[in-house]
This record gives sequence, C-alpha cells and structure tokens, in this order.
Amino acid sequence: MKADPAAQASLLAIVDLDVKAKVADTRLRTLPEHEQLNTLNERRRALADEATAASTRASDGSGAMKRVEEDLATARTRLQRDHQRIDDGIVNDARSIASLQDEIAHLDGRIDELEDKQLELMMAIDEDQKAADTAKAERADVETQMRALLASRDAAAAAISDEQADIAAKRQKLADGLPADLMALYEKAAIRGGGGASELRGGRCTGCGLMLDSLANKAAIEAPADDVIRCAECGRILVR
Repeated sequence: MKADPAAQASLLAIVDLDVKAKVADTRLRTLPEHEQLNTLNERRRALADEATAASTRASDGSGAMKRVEEDLATARTRLQRDHQRIDDGIVNDARSIASLQDEIAHLDGRIDELEDKQLELMMAIDEDQKAADTAKAERADVETQMRALLASRDAAAAAISDEQADIAAKRQKLADGLPADLMALYEKAAIRGGGGASELRGGRCTGCGLMLDSLANKAAIEAPADDVIRCAECGRILVR
C-alpha cells in the first residue's frame, strides 16, 4: 500500500487520541465514587436489616407483654377474689380455708413471676426499639453520604464524557482527512490492541518493542517514503 508520508505521520496523532480515549474510559469505569457507593450501599442494606430485625423483636415483645399483662390481670383478680372470700367469711371450714390459702400462695408466686417477666420484656422492648432507632438514624446518615457521592460521581462522569466527546471529535476530524484505505488498515491493526501505528525509531517498533533485524531495518529505511510498512510482530503501521 502507498500513502503520503504526512498522512502516515498523522496516524501517530490518532494513536495518541486513542490512548487518551482509553485512559478516559478507564477513569470513567474506575471513579472512586463507584467503590465508595458500593460499600455504602452494602452498609445501608445491612442497617435496614438490623432496623427490621430490631423492630420485629420489639413488636414480638409487645405482643408477649400484652399476654403477660392479661395473665397478670387475671391472676390479680383471682387473688383479690380469694382474699375477699376469706375476709367476708364465705369460706369458713378449715379444709376450704387451707385450700384457698394454698391458691393464694400460688397466685402470689405466679404474680411475682409475671411481674419479673413483665420487667424483662419492658427492658428488652426498650433496647430493641433503641437499636431500631439507631440503625434507622445510621441508615439515614449513610443515605445522605450516598446522595453526596452520587452528585460527585455524576459531575465527574459528565466532565469525562465531555472529554471523551472532544477526543472523538478531534479523532474524527483527523481520520476524515486521511485516505480511507490507510484508515481501514489502521483500524484493522488496532483491533489487536495498543493502537494501529507506531514510530520506527532506531530500528525498533516503539509499539511492541520489536527490534528489526539488520536486513528488515535496511529495507524499511531504503523503501520509498510513501510505502506503508508494517511491524512483523504486532502488525502496526510503522511510521518512519
């Protein structure tokens, strides 16, 4: 293939733009906000689970508390009734009085047990509610941080997108001024990665680093300036 030496030299400018485009793409994909947002989102989900679990425990505790209070009310009513029966003299034979006193003693023990359970539940419910409130507050704080990071990420991404658009426009302008067959060859070589052209300097391909043997180097130097020469190793167009 033949191509004007100046056109071949222009390929190096396209290589430079392609490198800048890849760097910009990498920067866009690896914005620090991405990882920070992922970490915070995991924390947000964990806190949401903590808040739900604590709220569920508090709700279950409230249900248990209601049952304990109902049992307490029943036991206290029975205890009051038994005392009243004795005080009123309704029960007056020794055997019945002894049986009633046994029941009163049992009820006293049952009430003590229920009151202890009631206190335990009150403390547990209070702790669970505080845990739920704390988790919800922390989640709200995390979400505030995430909103700030999202704004920062979007601003950074927009700036990089503008840079990418500028690079693409410059590349297109350069490519439009070059022969179509030369650009087609460049694009084909670039598919292998690292760009489609490189400078031949000191007998070495600056793209892949291959040192041409003396015969190949001599042939490249002595070839007509408009000959399009390619690296035998990487396929890049060698710009002399």
